[in-house]
Amino acid sequence: MSYIDIEIPDALKTKVLDLVKTTVNKQGKIKKGMNETTKAIERGIAKLVVIAGDISPAEIVMHLPAISKEKKVPYVFVNTRAELGKAANISIPCSALAITNAPKETESDLKDIIKKVAALRK
Repeated sequence: MSYIDIEIPDALKTKVLDLVKTTVNKQGKIKKGMNETTKAIERGIAKLVVIAGDISPAEIVMHLPAISKEKKVPYVFVNTRAELGKAANISIPCSALAITNAPKETESDLKDIIKKVAALRK
């Protein structure tokens, strides 16, 4: 897709989805959906943005990488909306979400993912 500007290894995608699942299960905070994710980035509360790679039309999510870069928020892509929705424990596919408050148990995983994504962008 034209909005995917970085290739994320499958192992890292799995780690991101596990982080989302753990964050939801351990009472962390996420913002789900395009509007909530966009607001979280703009308000400076997003710690990590996760975007599905199967969005059609692509214009729906094209702004997320741009505003994430502008606000210096790390972002990653996963394969499908369905797997992102499942990881977020919602019954419908999810186009994008932002982790805004990670539980203590996941802070090291979050930092590790952010570090690995930053290394891929170099």
